Amino acid sequence: MHYARTDDLAHYERFKKSKPNNLHYVPRDYEAVRNQGRENSTKLPLPKNTVKEKTPYGYWYCKPGANRKKVLFYIHGGGFNSGGAEYSINMTRNFCKSDNYAVFNVEYRLAPEHPFPAGLEDCISAYRYLTQQGVRGSDMVFAGDSAGGNLVFALALYLRDHGLELPAGLCALSPVGALDDSLPSRKERVDRDCIIGADFTEEMQITYIGDHDVRAPYLSPIYGDFTGLPPIWMCVGTEEVFYDDAIALQAAAQNKGIPVELLIGKGMCHVYPMFPDRQSKIAVKRMRNFIEKHLRVSKS
Repeated sequence: MHYARTDDLAHYERFKKSKPNNLHYVPRDYEAVRNQGRENSTKLPLPKNTVKEKTPYGYWYCKPGANRKKVLFYIHGGGFNSGGAEYSINMTRNFCKSDNYAVFNVEYRLAPEHPFPAGLEDCISAYRYLTQQGVRGSDMVFAGDSAGGNLVFALALYLRDHGLELPAGLCALSPVGALDDSLPSRKERVDRDCIIGADFTEEMQITYIGDHDVRAPYLSPIYGDFTGLPPIWMCVGTEEVFYDDAIALQAAAQNKGIPVELLIGKGMCHVYPMFPDRQSKIAVKRMRNFIEKHLRVSKS
């Protein structure tokens, strides 16, 4: 990448010693949070006849004999500092029942130990790994939730900027469109979002950005030029702090003539398709239709 690498260890040591001003945020034991997530992920039942296969860059989830040349490339959320490829089966279990394509859940390094651009670099490496396995970029759809939605756009922008084959489509659930404080819903809806607290954006800024320009498009895609990107599907809840992020991303796409569908869940919170609800089922169905349309496969 054209970004200078941050010394990960040095950044982490500075982070542990820092006492930022005017924060609600208090540094957490991130490894404990991740361990709890991993433990929880083992309790999530896989769909019947689902194969789980570990690779150096993430996990395959698919039916035996499913077509692995057509791929849903999924990037998990977690504020860039938690979550994991295994835990995102909570969402991707909805898509690994097809014979016509496979799900690949990406594993990437997490902040604060590994700030930007480590996560994006790992997504690039996962993309390259799949292409080396014979998967064409145009036979993938990128998808992700929250911070993973941010990385979906960052990865697409990177591939476009470096002349690499773009995916057939992009899906983002409650994406983080910017890491600055420019969007009103961050403050206006913080008391309405039952998932994201007041310190969440602040925590991402402190742990992930490092010394980089917060308005750089690979960090804050709303400031990027979307020329040439593939069609986009997004969903967002009316009650969540990242509501304006989705609206801004939609505008950035429309300004460049990119087809974009934004599904708004009335009264819903952050990444609402993960939860059992009528609107969640509608969102999952719409997302599946988008994936199958752009992977050019028959409906599962």
